[in-house]
Amino acid sequence: MPVFRKLLPAELPRYRAHLLRLDRTDRYARFTGTVSDQTIERHCESIDWSRTVLIGAFVRNELRGAAELCTDRVLWPDEAEVGISVEKELQGMRVGSTLVRRMLTVARNRGIRTLHMHCLADNVRMRALCRRFGARLQMEAGEFHASFDLPRPNQFSYATEALEDGAGAVNAMLDRFSTDPDRRLAA
Repeated sequence: MPVFRKLLPAELPRYRAHLLRLDRTDRYARFTGTVSDQTIERHCESIDWSRTVLIGAFVRNELRGAAELCTDRVLWPDEAEVGISVEKELQGMRVGSTLVRRMLTVARNRGIRTLHMHCLADNVRMRALCRRFGARLQMEAGEFHASFDLPRPNQFSYATEALEDGAGAVNAMLDRFSTDPDRRLAA
């Protein structure tokens, strides 16, 4: 079972490694086009952590899925964009659903009123996921544009994010302890 938690800026190499492991089809789906290793490297180098939140899905302490929320308060004061990537072996296991659900809460708690996502017309799973979470889908230039209208944050949404952050931290420690033989022997 994956461990879900936010990534820290120091974990950028883990995110880069995850994106580089995506096969050709999944890279095409994540970036809505063909991208090279160099393009992924540039994408990761350009991440501005002051306006980006990354949530990861970890299996045996290795990042295998991620949701990347990007905001720009000057250009989009109450809007943001999200990109989702899940490695092949975890697809169909509700990892994408969990990433989207958690990112909707994170976006809502940051005052985002509309969250945008692009997906290719043939990405049936992502379109179904968007519909499941109430997105409006529009076809634009051969791809779908999904818009999620988010309610204002409240005590429940803040508590949900805090509880999920705490659970993610605890589960990450347990996962690392269970997969690191040196730590097991030291205990």
